[in-house]
Amino acid sequence: MDISETEIKEINNNNLEYLIKTYKYTYFGSIIKYYESIVKYFGSIIKVKPGKNKEKEFQRINSELLLDVNINQIDSTSIFFLIIFIIVGIFSGLLINPLYFLIFFILGILFYVLLDYYYIILYNGLKARKKGQLVSLLLLISVKLRQNPNLEQALVFSIRNINLPLKIDLLRLLRDIYNRKYISASEGILDYSRMWEKDAKFFYLGIMLLESALYDPDKEHRAFQIDRAMEEALEELLSELNFFARDIRSSINLVSMLGITLPVMLLTIFPLASIFLSNLISPLDLFILFDILVPFLAFYVLNYSVSSRLVTIFNNENLYSQYINERDIKNKLISFGLGAALFIFLFFIIVLVAFRYLGNFDISGIVFSELFVLLLGISISFGSYVFFNNFRDLYFNLKKIDSDLPAFLLSLSNSLNQGYPIEKSLLYIYPRFNKSPLGTFLSKLYQNLRSGMPLKDSIFDPKKGVLKDFPSQNLKASIEIIFESSSVSPEEAAAVTAIISKYFLLLDKVRERIKDLVAEDLSQLKSLLRFIAPAILGIVSAVTILTIEILYRLSFQLQQIAKLSGGTSQYSSYINSLPSLVLNLFNLNGLITPPIIIIIVGLFNTLISLVIIYAINSIEESGDKLSLYYNLYRYSLVSNLLFFIFSTLSTVFMYLFISSILNVSTLF
Repeated sequence: MDISETEIKEINNNNLEYLIKTYKYTYFGSIIKYYESIVKYFGSIIKVKPGKNKEKEFQRINSELLLDVNINQIDSTSIFFLIIFIIVGIFSGLLINPLYFLIFFILGILFYVLLDYYYIILYNGLKARKKGQLVSLLLLISVKLRQNPNLEQALVFSIRNINLPLKIDLLRLLRDIYNRKYISASEGILDYSRMWEKDAKFFYLGIMLLESALYDPDKEHRAFQIDRAMEEALEELLSELNFFARDIRSSINLVSMLGITLPVMLLTIFPLASIFLSNLISPLDLFILFDILVPFLAFYVLNYSVSSRLVTIFNNENLYSQYINERDIKNKLISFGLGAALFIFLFFIIVLVAFRYLGNFDISGIVFSELFVLLLGISISFGSYVFFNNFRDLYFNLKKIDSDLPAFLLSLSNSLNQGYPIEKSLLYIYPRFNKSPLGTFLSKLYQNLRSGMPLKDSIFDPKKGVLKDFPSQNLKASIEIIFESSSVSPEEAAAVTAIISKYFLLLDKVRERIKDLVAEDLSQLKSLLRFIAPAILGIVSAVTILTIEILYRLSFQLQQIAKLSGGTSQYSSYINSLPSLVLNLFNLNGLITPPIIIIIVGLFNTLISLVIIYAINSIEESGDKLSLYYNLYRYSLVSNLLFFIFSTLSTVFMYLFISSILNVSTLF
């Protein structure tokens, strides 16, 4: 959502509200519309009035979110779904199994929490995203102040080059300045920075130092103070991230417990529980616990821990804003469709043909269930690859641009210092970057200039400008301020270019320091994803199947012994003297089959790997969407393949071992 300087200066309440509405649905997507529709519909069935404090808190939060619902409707919808789940649980518990009441009650609580606190989750995510953009905002303000020590101009420049959602905050601030709510831009920006004093002290400190630097009459000393303000702010940022690195370790340990320790404990006791408590426990209960509740809890813990604390300064924040959104939905549908088509095709070939084996205690059912789990991983990986492949060149080009930008700016500064105008300077440095994306940028710029286009249009024109094919926020902001400085003199442009390069190098050092802080956590997550979790889950599932097979064989033999109780053999009197409890100790009807265990555990491995991939992408790439698909197709297949290898080999070996010891013909 790019806004021109003229549009910025014509801001009023009406078009600001339009921009905010556009921003809301652009940033949050269609899910916010579905949430509003559900709350409006079900919120009218019953009426619940919340407390005054909760209503006041909702009004404060909704001033940022602008949801088209009120807190009464949200509370009413939450209570309605809780009541529905409890009623369904009561009938299910009475008619089917008492355990179903507990399951539906837990699901009702989850739905209640999700619906009642969803707006808070949205607000926390929004606030975290804004916090992540504050580093870019400080950089933009500092660069502009080095060129022109005017905070209002720096604010306008920042609005043009910052992305959603912080852009809207700055638009509101500029509107208040124009409407004389604040005496000056300096007062408005200081007041805005105080809002972040508790959650982002680095930004508050940076703005305070930048504002004080503007009062220095000496140009060189003022420039030094501005540079110092940026350095102090980044040092404070690193201090804050030290606390984040410590906090996130506890969340990672919890996910390790949910992904490994808890499954091992449950799979150890479940075979016995399914026999002795067959009236209470079923495979469906294991599926709900393993494949719904635990992955949901793990995702919630990691998502809250990462998104609420991490400052996202790694990603190119307008990666989607100018280029990808136009084709995002189309490519998602294509990739999802191809992945689903592959799954369905192989499903019919492998699974439906072998469906009759899933209830058997034999090796065929085990192998086919293992193939089913592997097929799921292949489909997810393939669909992610298809989507990412549409933007592969863009993704790697933007990464290369960001890494080459400091060197590019230094070369441009040296060229400008030689007295060349900016057009010639840009072309002069082309040979140094001719094999990189920045070389392609310069080549297309040269073609536009040769066609007779002015320099400004050659770069910034929305339809023909070269920046439309290189949606890098850093590149756009740098070229814009260099172009403005070149109207003064090449020397002024050279000085500004060197300053921008210096700031980017400083940010690179901060990035590397942050990566060092979270390196241990990332290594732990990647080890868990790529080897530990699939290996342990595969082996534990094999041990569980071993236990099931032993219990099945013992059950079968006890049934065979029970048939002799009415006979005339020499053992009949002894068998008749045994309590009936011994002969009916094992209930085969409640025994879960090995293929079902493999499918449930394999699906759990797939889901927990998706949660870990999401966490890795949030920490390493600040939640960048393209990186998420890139990591999905890289890691998802590896995790499922390892599970397939460990689970298949371990299960087949143990099954054959037990079959050789307890050689009993199958019951089915």
